[in-house]
Amino acid sequence: MPYVPIIDVSAEPGAVGEELDEVCRTVGFFQITGHGIDDAVADRAWTAATRFFDLPLADKVSVARPTEDYPYGYIPVAGESLSQSMAGSAPPDLKEVFNMGPVTAPAHAMTDPDEASIYSPNLWPAALPELREAWTNYYVAMRDLGNRLMPLFARGLGLPPDFFTAKIDQCPNALRAINYPARDSVPLPGQLRAGAHTDYGTLTILRQDAVGGLEVLDLRENWVGVEPVPGAFVINIGDLMARWTNDRWRSTLHRVVDPPGAEASRARRQSMPYFQNANWSAEISCLPTCLAAGETPRYEPVLAGPHLMGKFRKSVKL
Repeated sequence: MPYVPIIDVSAEPGAVGEELDEVCRTVGFFQITGHGIDDAVADRAWTAATRFFDLPLADKVSVARPTEDYPYGYIPVAGESLSQSMAGSAPPDLKEVFNMGPVTAPAHAMTDPDEASIYSPNLWPAALPELREAWTNYYVAMRDLGNRLMPLFARGLGLPPDFFTAKIDQCPNALRAINYPARDSVPLPGQLRAGAHTDYGTLTILRQDAVGGLEVLDLRENWVGVEPVPGAFVINIGDLMARWTNDRWRSTLHRVVDPPGAEASRARRQSMPYFQNANWSAEISCLPTCLAAGETPRYEPVLAGPHLMGKFRKSVKL
């Protein structure tokens, strides 16, 4: 059995919830089948992402983030260091990125400038008009999938299935495509395709290609590869869910490295992670089912939005 297991989320919900609890306690990563995502919707978004990265640099730069804090648009190769979201400094990552955010604004008035910035307009390249529709449809599909997974998580935590519903109904989720270009030069010391990091929100839904290179840190502190499975999505728990569960569930360190083999180590890789968060003003504090008798919470309560923003800002300061 692979270290990162495969779970059919179309099975009986109670059984799936129990399986998720076990996996999230021990691994923090798993792959899902039975997810119901339309292949055509996913393939159009994937192909549009590939075409975007194949554009001339001038067309990509036309939708570059206008400021360092702007959350959406193009980030060039070496424009981000995910390891810096943890602590200290690290070499920039060997990847380029395109980000989009929410397709609709929340119903409430936004008085916090940081919250308003999360709903900044998405940037779309004039040279690739099909990108906007393909990505919007995929964003909605991923949002719906995340909303179907959260009741399963609630069951696994011994909570009512609708426990998280009001806490994620207006959350600022994000979609990104990542291109790890083929290269012919040697990286800097300690430089990876994506440095070791944890994700910031509740969960991540990732589509990856067959090139490989994604690794997770296991309980013995060994790096283990996440083998690509056709048609499956990789799911991992983020920092907010770990805080919510008092570390009952693991927000696991992961990274992207060169796959083994002379040719594979230089091969181009593409992935598309969708980051599900909680509502900006949702308080993340220890869940009642995750606190044993006599135990105290490991974390102070935080608001989901400011936590997310703080992590993002650290990752882009190079």
